[in-house]
Amino acid sequence: MKKTALLLMLLMLGAVVAAGCIAGNATTTTNSETPGESTSQSTITTSSTPEPETTPSVESHYPVTITDFANRTVTIESEPKRVVTIAPSITEDLYYLGLFDRIVGVTDFDDFPPGVANVTRVGGYGKYANLEVIASLQPDLILADSFSMAILGDLEKIAPVIVVDPHSISDIPRALELLGEVFNTEGEAKKATAEFQERIKAVSSMVSGEPRVGVFYVVWNNPLMTAGGGTFISDVIELAGGKNIFNDTKGWPAVSPEQVLERDPDVILLTPHCGMSVQDVYNGPLANTKAARDGRVYMIENENDLIHPSPRVVKGLETVAKLLHPNAFRVSYPITVTDFAGREVTIQSEPRRIVSLAPSITESLFYIGAGSKVVGVTDYDDFPPAVKNITSVGGYGKYANLEVIASLQPDLILADSFSEDILSSLEKIAPVIIVDPKNITDIYSAIELLGRVTNREEGAKSVVAEMKAKVSYVSSMVAGQPKVRTFFILSYYNGYWTAGAGTFVDDLIKLAGGENVFGDVSGWGAASEEQIIARNPDVIIISPNAGVNPEDLCSGPLSEVDAVKNGRVYVLSDENLVVRPGPRIVHGLEEIAEYLHPDVFNYQPQPLACNATASAGG
Repeated sequence: MKKTALLLMLLMLGAVVAAGCIAGNATTTTNSETPGESTSQSTITTSSTPEPETTPSVESHYPVTITDFANRTVTIESEPKRVVTIAPSITEDLYYLGLFDRIVGVTDFDDFPPGVANVTRVGGYGKYANLEVIASLQPDLILADSFSMAILGDLEKIAPVIVVDPHSISDIPRALELLGEVFNTEGEAKKATAEFQERIKAVSSMVSGEPRVGVFYVVWNNPLMTAGGGTFISDVIELAGGKNIFNDTKGWPAVSPEQVLERDPDVILLTPHCGMSVQDVYNGPLANTKAARDGRVYMIENENDLIHPSPRVVKGLETVAKLLHPNAFRVSYPITVTDFAGREVTIQSEPRRIVSLAPSITESLFYIGAGSKVVGVTDYDDFPPAVKNITSVGGYGKYANLEVIASLQPDLILADSFSEDILSSLEKIAPVIIVDPKNITDIYSAIELLGRVTNREEGAKSVVAEMKAKVSYVSSMVAGQPKVRTFFILSYYNGYWTAGAGTFVDDLIKLAGGENVFGDVSGWGAASEEQIIARNPDVIIISPNAGVNPEDLCSGPLSEVDAVKNGRVYVLSDENLVVRPGPRIVHGLEEIAEYLHPDVFNYQPQPLACNATASAGG
């Protein structure tokens, strides 16, 4: 999986570059600006909705001669009806102008609007576009950005070509105006521009009184790359009320973890294809940043909302602004919610001091950006690392120390079903919400509930989107694969304790393309060696805390099962990835899927080798 993912990420990074993000590397210039120049908030102008204008007739409008972004003079003889776009941002521009039905060809990287999935693909950017396919579509106009300049002569043999190549947010209205002139839709262009500018103004005004938040945006993990000054991302961060901590650089520089730690961002932004997960941040050197300590590490659902220079960028702006300044977009309190125990609980004001009585809840709070609100956790909380500096209130349920909880003066207590025995005592201290998911879908609901209660709805939305994307990825990879008979060992004590139906492990095995050999048993239970042999699993997965090693199975009765004979016995990297109902459970899903279908994920685990010293797992 690692090699495949790396290739995918490299391709996506190429797409980011080709999308017009790396403005400083553009090869063409415009009449009014130098490519790569960034536009600060103060230079974004707004206007009221324009007065209706009379659109000239098609006959009187054409032929029309325009000057494009490459300073080329191009004459369009008649109204374009069949258009090929070789940049996603241009496709999006035409959509916002109401001209999407004119498009007959787009690149492999186009993903918006939804209808684009039904449009013929013409290949990649620039020299990677397929000229034969483009010609076969018989376009009467080709729209491209500067990355197609290398094949401009070939494109011009097919149809007239106009270069539309914005390099800053302020260039987007100019692109709309140019396309409006080309398609005789100046009125629509003015309307789209006005709406775009008004939405920018609305977001910026919401955060105008908020303190600037230091932001580190991860473009790529290895080497660690970020967005410097003069990029659309830096523009968006500025407009969203943030400060790009590397704004003093240009383009897309490689930086070291030490440099990031020195600049100590308040927020870290990741994207699905940057090669780094939220868990990676908490497990790596960036865990020492203020962003990680406060639980303000976010995964943006779709980086194209940030990097495509079209009106779509406002979607990315709104997302980032809500993540940076949730208080500016806060929900109206009091709010009443129904928790997982069916109880209606009213929260009078935004919680500031939260006691979490379950590690999964603590992890969820950090993932959605509410980690700085947590003032108390259980003895079992160990992730993210920042929890070691939070006051411990004891164990689960009746083992929690009520006096310590009360001394922390919480305004909200979050607990799972193990605390229901002391619920009345907890309610005397602060409002209590029970968060107790039983399956993956419940986990999504739990995170959304926590987001609503803590005024971190945008953070919760991003976490759920990341989780769903990971589940969808794994499910698509194992679809059609034969089910792998799987046995999970949680611990060894008077038998092999394993997971049956109704457990998260059972759900994960099924989602990972496996069949739990004890899926007909409810909950957790001990299996005998005779039962395991009779069910003969193909794969055995062992918890790292089970008290038994793969080599231990090489001698004795279990040496006869297929999993041991074929060396398919593996140790999970972390038990909590499969037993805690929080955001990290999708990483447990992916790990199990790699064990069950290593060829599908291009994964090479170290096999168990009986009669020799061996290690297992990944």
